[in-house]
Amino acid sequence: MKKLMFSCGILVIAAMILTACQSAPAATSAPEGEKQTKVAMVLPGLKTDEAFNQYTYEGMMRAAKEFNLETAYREEVKQDEQTEIIRQFAQQGYNIIIGQGGQFGEALQTVAKEFPDQKFIFSVATDTGGVPNLTAATVSYSHAGYLAGVMACYTTKTNKVAMILGEWYDPHKQMWDSFQKGLKTCGKDIEANAVTTGSWSDVNKAREASLALVADGTDVLFPCLDAAFVGVLTAAQDSKDVQVVGGVIDMAPIAPKVVVGSVVFNWDELGYQEAAGMLVDGKSHVLGMSENGIKLVTNDLLSADGKASAEKAVEDLKAGKVDVAP
Repeated sequence: MKKLMFSCGILVIAAMILTACQSAPAATSAPEGEKQTKVAMVLPGLKTDEAFNQYTYEGMMRAAKEFNLETAYREEVKQDEQTEIIRQFAQQGYNIIIGQGGQFGEALQTVAKEFPDQKFIFSVATDTGGVPNLTAATVSYSHAGYLAGVMACYTTKTNKVAMILGEWYDPHKQMWDSFQKGLKTCGKDIEANAVTTGSWSDVNKAREASLALVADGTDVLFPCLDAAFVGVLTAAQDSKDVQVVGGVIDMAPIAPKVVVGSVVFNWDELGYQEAAGMLVDGKSHVLGMSENGIKLVTNDLLSADGKASAEKAVEDLKAGKVDVAP
């Protein structure tokens, strides 16, 4: 049964409100007579969220240092601001403009059509909308979901598991499908639920949703959230015999007594490749296991059989032997 009520990070203990738009200094001056590439990134959250926004931003800054890019960003961009902010960067002559999040698709398509000589990237997405100067890029939610399903399969004792997210976007639907396939790898008959809280950052909502699932017999929780994942961890810590398969980051350092393993989303690598101009061909790119987009981390709480199966799944995904989306 799927309950429909979204990118998947660490609670910000104290976040400074930084300047909304800021240019990072270049590592060195551009050679004389050579124009410096200008890259702008638009973020839905804070670049200090210790999650998706921060790590993709840090990837851009790594590329800026390596390739001598001029960079700028806007953070906490709301829905009604998207088109105008993206358009402003285009008007200012930025060569590559990245909308970092599944909510930027319509705004990017609109502005990309207005500025056909500049490159735009719809990040955490696979749909370019047929716009030739708009590229879609993401890490493989499918690979992450499958590995999480394998670990959950070898962990559950009640045979009831759940995925918890903010809301549904296409990558999360792919993750859900592959999560269910991973659950079939250990021979158990497992009931899986997917619950959305309506918020990627609300810790209390995530905690309440988790406790409701636990009360219904769920003993393995798989969060795909931003800061709200902390609510899932605290719910597991406060419950008996409930464990967590981490999503997006390695969650074991935060809650070592309940996290059996994690599927780490390499957002830094995604932001790096986007800003470096490696993904600006108007096509769709998915960074999976082979492209360093997803990393598996297992912990001592996971059984030996579970570890072996998860490691085999990694090799099978790299070899294209698993029937999941890219």
